Amino acid sequence: MNLSVVIPAYNEEANIMYTIDGLLKAISSVENIQIIVVDDHSTDDTFEIIDKLNDTRISCLRLSRQCGSHTAFRAGLIEAVGDVALLFSADGQDDPNCVDVMLEKWREGSKIVWALRKNRENETIAYRNIAELFYRCLRWLGGFKNSLTDMPRADFFLLDRIAINALNKCKERNTSLLGLIDWLGFEQASVEYERKSRRFGTSNWNFRSRFRLARDWIVAFSNIPLRLSAIIGTFIAFLGFLFAVHLIYNAFFGNPIQGYSSILVVVLVLGGIQMIMIGVIGEYLSRSLDESRRRPIFFIEKKTSNKDQTLH
Repeated sequence: MNLSVVIPAYNEEANIMYTIDGLLKAISSVENIQIIVVDDHSTDDTFEIIDKLNDTRISCLRLSRQCGSHTAFRAGLIEAVGDVALLFSADGQDDPNCVDVMLEKWREGSKIVWALRKNRENETIAYRNIAELFYRCLRWLGGFKNSLTDMPRADFFLLDRIAINALNKCKERNTSLLGLIDWLGFEQASVEYERKSRRFGTSNWNFRSRFRLARDWIVAFSNIPLRLSAIIGTFIAFLGFLFAVHLIYNAFFGNPIQGYSSILVVVLVLGGIQMIMIGVIGEYLSRSLDESRRRPIFFIEKKTSNKDQTLH
């Protein structure tokens, strides 16, 4: 069995060797190992640390600009030559001791194996409930109602070669990696593990990242916002028709409405709703334009001196 490990890294010079050493110890029983660190255009010495290693199992790709961890993983996945590939974080939070269990699930026939955290230090119950609601909404909007993957707890995963090849055929730029993998289908399994806090540094996973994830997930896998815009537009048009009838009736049979206050309120409300709907449509159009350009989603700036990496 040949195992490829892809480790996206951004400014992880303090954690990267701890992560790699722990991983190599945990999977020492695996005969052939390929480790690909993808430096997401770090501003520290992450690339230089890997470049100095005298280990043909380990290589590093440096991207020409910061593209995000999901794109970095896809860049590494193209270089992966193993029968199975593992996505692993560089911050030391993923537990390498559960990889053997994941490989066992893979040997039993699963094409995708998720590692789900049991709990997380410094994570409140309120935060976990909000995260659960957040992912449920995303899965409903994205059409993943029958998915068995517990996305709020999914951190890293294992992909069979058939899933790797399928994922590499998906060339879209604006998408969610986790959603795309879940969308692939195939037989899936999961294992649980204890996730720890970072040893050094701070996480780049913040409100902005979550908002970008939600936006990418919804636009990539759902047309519900567009349908909702059409429904709201139809409803508002109907209300406008009723209001016009009301004005005409009062003009002939009642007291005509004096002043412009009511009309101004209606104009402002309708204008605001129309701007929101135009923004939704514009988001879809801009992403369609971006996809039509067919630009590569990443460029490799340089590789470590070990260019002829093979499985060992």
